[in-house]
Amino acid sequence: MIKRLFVVGLFVAGFAVASLAQKGIEPVHYVNLIYCLPRTPEGYEKTKPAGVKMTTPPEVIITPTGERIAKGGANVTEASRQYANKANPKKVIRVKITDGAYNAKLYAEFRTFREASDEGATGYFKSYKMDGYPVHEHYAKQDRQGTLRGVIEGRFIIEITGFGVGPGELVEWWREIDIKRLILMH
Repeated sequence: MIKRLFVVGLFVAGFAVASLAQKGIEPVHYVNLIYCLPRTPEGYEKTKPAGVKMTTPPEVIITPTGERIAKGGANVTEASRQYANKANPKKVIRVKITDGAYNAKLYAEFRTFREASDEGATGYFKSYKMDGYPVHEHYAKQDRQGTLRGVIEGRFIIEITGFGVGPGELVEWWREIDIKRLILMH
């Protein structure tokens, strides 16, 4: 019974997100996303933030009756910044926040989220909840590289990529993002 309710809940949630995307929800302007990026931690230098708004046209489908139907299309905004460690220039962190305005294709990896862990000699992959939000964390031990991706309020995708970092270090960067501000923009 619980499993059936869970599946129904996923279906309803997916339908709600698809419905919002079809209503043409506009993404938050990238300048507002820039304000949510981490401040410069001590010992790091930051680059100038980058922001962009992208629009993809809808796919036009022609039905057997000749009717033209526009399907899909998306508006997306992104804000990003890179941080370099002053003492170790090979230690670099990139933080990107994306607002896909509920475009279902962007959130596919989180739609069927479940907690999991796979660790080996070369690194690890973990899926878990951080502050109540689903995240995926990858880490390669030999390269000292990792990626942490999560979604806030089913809308804002946070991606943190680290080069020359230790395990778990990207979690600290997640905590530097102004998530409260993102939630207010939701």
